[in-house]
Amino acid sequence: MPVHGTPTITAGAQWVLLILGGIVTVFVVLAAVWVVFSPRPVPTPAADPDARPVPAAPAAAAAVSAPTAVLEPGTPKPAACEQIYSPTMVGAFGDLVLNPAWTTQPGADVRDGADDPELRAIINGSEHLSCRWVSPAGASDSGVSTSVVWVTAEQTAGVEGRLRALGMECYEELDGLRCITETTTDVGRYGQSHFLRGGIWLATLWVNAGPDGYTHDMVNTIWAGA
Repeated sequence: MPVHGTPTITAGAQWVLLILGGIVTVFVVLAAVWVVFSPRPVPTPAADPDARPVPAAPAAAAAVSAPTAVLEPGTPKPAACEQIYSPTMVGAFGDLVLNPAWTTQPGADVRDGADDPELRAIINGSEHLSCRWVSPAGASDSGVSTSVVWVTAEQTAGVEGRLRALGMECYEELDGLRCITETTTDVGRYGQSHFLRGGIWLATLWVNAGPDGYTHDMVNTIWAGA
């Protein structure tokens, strides 16, 4: 049998093998780097069936301001209820007292000069005086409440329209407009008297009380000398 000797690798072949080995090594390293540093998808957390959506914060409400009556030159502006009555009218109320302390306490059972919600909204949204003739001991079944309200021309028209819509009797008097209503029941009498003139609204609600000439006295006192 022929004898085969150990194969011999030449120097040129060794260089070729070294180059091929280096190339393979470079590819292996690059592949490893790509695997390590390639971006991976971020896992999405599982939805919680008991979780509730968080409501978006509500938009801030726009501030709403009540219209302010611009007084015409010469418009009366009494600063206190004591300035709208004559001494004679004050004496005519007898046992009733003007704005006793209990009427200013929180939750006090007091009335404005109207019982209609739309009219009360205008009163409470405008500059006004609250003048109440009531018992000094507390709420009772008799008294007179007047709101002296400074109103714009638009509000004046709105008040007049509402008074007429409520069925009150309206007529011209003392250079202004007067609207009245009165009801008598088994438990007594109650009513309202409203007077509009020159940017002022005298709104009065009365129950089993009220001296004769009450509204006339206020008009003559407020517009004294006019």
